[in-house]
Amino acid sequence: MKLARLPGFVWLGAASVFLSGCATSALWKEGTFARYHEPASPPNLKLFHSARYDDVLVHYDETYEGSDVVKPRAYWLRCNHEPTPNPHKPRFVSVKAARGLAPIPTVDADSAASPVHTSTYAVVSTNAPDFVLYSGEANLGCYVLPVYRDRAGRVAQVLLTPLAVVADLTIVGGFIFLQAWAGGGFQFSD
Repeated sequence: MKLARLPGFVWLGAASVFLSGCATSALWKEGTFARYHEPASPPNLKLFHSARYDDVLVHYDETYEGSDVVKPRAYWLRCNHEPTPNPHKPRFVSVKAARGLAPIPTVDADSAASPVHTSTYAVVSTNAPDFVLYSGEANLGCYVLPVYRDRAGRVAQVLLTPLAVVADLTIVGGFIFLQAWAGGGFQFSD
């Protein structure tokens, strides 16, 4: 049996299964155009306590994947709530919010000296962008500095979707046209 003699609906079904959505699905595949904001290395972490808000202001340096630009960032930790897992983008505030706040001492996790503090302090990890907040001997929680996806990738996907749909329709339409022409569906006269 020759392939050209298969009924048109079989070819149409095969085309819709195997060809439709190739460009569109590739465009919307997880991770396409994904770029992330993450803590710089080193993050230059500084913590501040606000008696007014009874909260901790986290101040750190952030980089953007594929860029050498370092940007200072600050956000309120809300230490009365559970630590937020990554990826997350906190609500950033001005780095000037640290003015007038009491600095919270930080200690490296690899430090040989065991800190004895009666007030609030933080132990900063050397391998990962996280820290553990303590009040005296009480562990207040382990917090990870934010890593979050840039919105520009999603915008690019939305803007390129019409082109991807046109490409998919062109492929499917071309396939149908060739099958109809090969099956004698079109008659051209001189």
